Amino acid sequence: MTETVLSTAVPPKGESGISKTKRMPHIQALDGVRGLAIALVLIFHLLWSSPRSTGSAWMDLLLKIRSGGWVGVDLFFALSGFLITGILFDSLGSEHYFRNFYVRRVLRIFPLYYGILLILFLVFRPTWADGRQFYLLPLYLQNTPFWWNGSQSSVIKDLTGHLWSLAAEEQFYMVWPLLVFWIRDRRKLLWTALALALMAPVTRVIMLAHGATFEATYKMTICRSDSLLAGAWLALAVRGRRKDMVLRAAAPAFFLALLGYVAIVMQTRSFGWETSRPINTVGYSVLAVTGIALIGMALRPGSLTAAFMNLYPLRWLGKYSYGIYIIHMMIGSIYTTFIYEHLHSKMLFHLAVPFINLAITLPVAWLSFHFYEQPFLRLKKYFGPA
Repeated sequence: MTETVLSTAVPPKGESGISKTKRMPHIQALDGVRGLAIALVLIFHLLWSSPRSTGSAWMDLLLKIRSGGWVGVDLFFALSGFLITGILFDSLGSEHYFRNFYVRRVLRIFPLYYGILLILFLVFRPTWADGRQFYLLPLYLQNTPFWWNGSQSSVIKDLTGHLWSLAAEEQFYMVWPLLVFWIRDRRKLLWTALALALMAPVTRVIMLAHGATFEATYKMTICRSDSLLAGAWLALAVRGRRKDMVLRAAAPAFFLALLGYVAIVMQTRSFGWETSRPINTVGYSVLAVTGIALIGMALRPGSLTAAFMNLYPLRWLGKYSYGIYIIHMMIGSIYTTFIYEHLHSKMLFHLAVPFINLAITLPVAWLSFHFYEQPFLRLKKYFGPA
């Protein structure tokens, strides 16, 4: 969702990042990583299934794997932490550090987000009594107890529940740029990111021990910052002298972390965060390592991962992933009930839902990007580093 920059010079004098650094062009493989993330989210949201057994062991396994598509959000978090921390660190020596960062983020995130909220308000006219969740959305509080302790019947809640991840990111970026600006030293920032990332699973364990719900540990920023901070750690690590060593270690780290997650799933017999305590304690941290390892593998030119992430369909999905993510759940509300009532075949229903959704969502996201979001994005050139 932001431009990709990767420093090719090691900042001197304690690696403070104040000196000017060279910048590499856009890394297309990272668009593919973003495309993979949105593909996983689409699989999770669009391939509907019954929680009951189908009678087929293979089909039950397939549906369980589908239920793990939510990990695409964790990959988004890791990539966001990687990209934005790189921008923050590389910009430390420029004027208007905070102004440029926050204005550029506003130009990327706010137009579509608040445009959608305006449409929802005009269509549903939610009152405080029947849709108070709506009034949390402009404040990015949809990942807090104010949201899930509210009315369970709100249409707004059904249409926008997936936007909790945007709130987690925006809350994180109200704090992290301040730490980067204050600490500045790359090595100290590496240790800071690592220490704060380790606090996330500890916080989840403590919260669950005191009666917190899985929804709280899944959505609250303080509980999910390990993926964002892991991405931040990787961005800082590849800007140092041990960049090649870090990237070489990415593949073994990926497979070890993946095996760890598979072990958790085998123990709990579930891919879903809604029912698994191990996932809500250490599982998210394991996914954070998996995410940054995958990014590291994609950064190695000539690797199989880089080649896969450079596939055009993945890069296309990645380019329009922000619009796709926001829009796809709302598009589904238009036709799902109608199809359910008129298609008597369960198989046809499960095929029709994703097909129709993608046939509408993808063109709408494309049109939104080129004709609505792009005019705002062009303004970013006035708020870049010197």
